[in-house]
Amino acid sequence: MLRTSAKVACAFAALTILALFFLACGGSSTPAISAAQAQAISQEFFTVLGSALAAGLTPAGSAVHTAPRSLASAIPSRPALPSSDCTITDTGESCDIPINYQGSCPQGGTIAVTGDFVFTLDNSGNGSDSSSLTATPSNCAVSDITFNGNPSVTVATSFMLQNNELAFPILFSEKGGITFGPHPSGSCTMNVTMTITSPTNCTASGTLCGHSVSGSC
Repeated sequence: MLRTSAKVACAFAALTILALFFLACGGSSTPAISAAQAQAISQEFFTVLGSALAAGLTPAGSAVHTAPRSLASAIPSRPALPSSDCTITDTGESCDIPINYQGSCPQGGTIAVTGDFVFTLDNSGNGSDSSSLTATPSNCAVSDITFNGNPSVTVATSFMLQNNELAFPILFSEKGGITFGPHPSGSCTMNVTMTITSPTNCTASGTLCGHSVSGSC
């Protein structure tokens, strides 16, 4: 009969062998998606965010592009500043423009974008923002993968305003988590920064689900 210490040693050895077996076979609680799927998911966030910005910041009476070709093309040079969203002070004004948008994904599902664009301007129309948006995918399907928020992705912005117009560069930082499936299925995180340097130029860099994300946005 094996002693207790010997039984423990055998059990530990068995668990070690089992763990090595799963690693060798690719077993994991968060199986990796492909690089192409990671890029497609990132691009879908760009597209929906661009549509949300076009809908929320385009001045009244202007044509609103529901599906802008890029995030850069969705940014109006002069954001809408409805009087109901701004508070006038002796030194300028503070504006809080709500964003509430839901976009469709190519193969089904949606991504909702909510939050506020918050500006502080002086009497010359110069200032900066302190804005935050939340992007929440719901059964959003692209490139044969379906993803949801885990629980969501936070989009922080950084830009200046000069003479009541947006000044470049404009930065968007996306951080958060998603779940995905069905084959493979699991969860992962994203950390992607988008830099807009002109009305026609936007570049992305960062990681999503362990893959590098780059290119135009």
